Amino acid sequence: MTVPTYHDYLWLQPYLDKRFAFGYCAAVIPGRSPAEVLSLLGAASSHSDSDVHLEAVGVAEVGEVELDLADQAVASGLGSLHVIAVAAIDGDDTLLIQLNGGSFAVTEALMRPLLPDREVVAHSLSVNADSQFIWWSNCERVAAFELFGSGPVIGDERVVDLIWEVGGIGIDDDALNEPGEHAMEGAFALAERITGVAVTAELFEAGPFTVAVVPGEGRTLQVDRPAAPIQNPPSQWREVARRYKAAERIPLHGMMFKERPPGGRPSAELEFWFKPRTCIRLADDEGVLFLQNRQKQTWFRTDGVLEVRSGGYGLDIHITQLLQIHRTWPDARFADLLPPDTAGRAVEVNGRRAWEFEMPPDWAGLDSTVAFDEETGIPLRWKNKTCTHEISELETGIDMGDGFFTGP
Repeated sequence: MTVPTYHDYLWLQPYLDKRFAFGYCAAVIPGRSPAEVLSLLGAASSHSDSDVHLEAVGVAEVGEVELDLADQAVASGLGSLHVIAVAAIDGDDTLLIQLNGGSFAVTEALMRPLLPDREVVAHSLSVNADSQFIWWSNCERVAAFELFGSGPVIGDERVVDLIWEVGGIGIDDDALNEPGEHAMEGAFALAERITGVAVTAELFEAGPFTVAVVPGEGRTLQVDRPAAPIQNPPSQWREVARRYKAAERIPLHGMMFKERPPGGRPSAELEFWFKPRTCIRLADDEGVLFLQNRQKQTWFRTDGVLEVRSGGYGLDIHITQLLQIHRTWPDARFADLLPPDTAGRAVEVNGRRAWEFEMPPDWAGLDSTVAFDEETGIPLRWKNKTCTHEISELETGIDMGDGFFTGP
């Protein structure tokens, strides 16, 4: 039997810089399927409440879906909750993962339903480089330590030998010193060494994940729903913000125009296709210019040929700046940007009726106006002193397969 080492997980390095940039936690649960894991944790059934159950393809999409589902759950009136993602490993085992700074997997009280009669391993790394590795055996904690060697190994000292076998993890004591330059890769290797379950690059790249809301310790999912739907005036901010959030899941096709002030860079126009949450296709007069698929792999046209590119290219228009306009105010919940009863001004944008609002200063301190489609809530126009983004010829709900966003 080949002993796994951190070298087997060096493919993880790009995730540390991108998908895991705001922290992660992960757990390997042998002998339990994703459905069983979610059931034991008290997650709502995907058949009974689709608001708390979404699918993602690959880790690149998991982070986006977790944030989206968390917002949906809050808007639905759910109480104390956590959003996690699970994926099957060879059918009978499960990887549990949480991005964007979560700590579910390393919180023993939350993990307790998954621990009986098996070896379970969890590890985490925060945006501040705080880290944990925990090994449970049949509900008992065998060992715990920090991945960068900042503190001693607590528990079974034999785990130190395993740490040295897999490498990468930090150790700091009188006799040994290892800085932990590949601590994340070493953590996944050590988890495989203990559980016998290997996490593959293919799973991270394109594996199917179920993202779900689960309650906190000793709680059940409780949805506070009004006895009868409240009809808000369609021009009010609370209703427009609600429709905008729902529109994030609508496939789109249209033209986007970016107008710049005279004397600077020229204005630009591109045809676009967008499939939530990450698929983008852009075209100009010469054909397809840019592609991005669900795994956030990108292709860019250079000298007339689409090539795989991870950077080093420039786009005149970034369509998500308008379609995902909420990111312009990263420190505030989008629905709270304006008083809920603020009324929009009725306008028309390229033949579509819309409600326009004067928005608060964005992350750069700029004032702006945004016009939202009256029917769907899709942002049709965003104008500030630097430029104007505007959509025309909008089509919604069109059917586009994933292959439409993948290059050669």
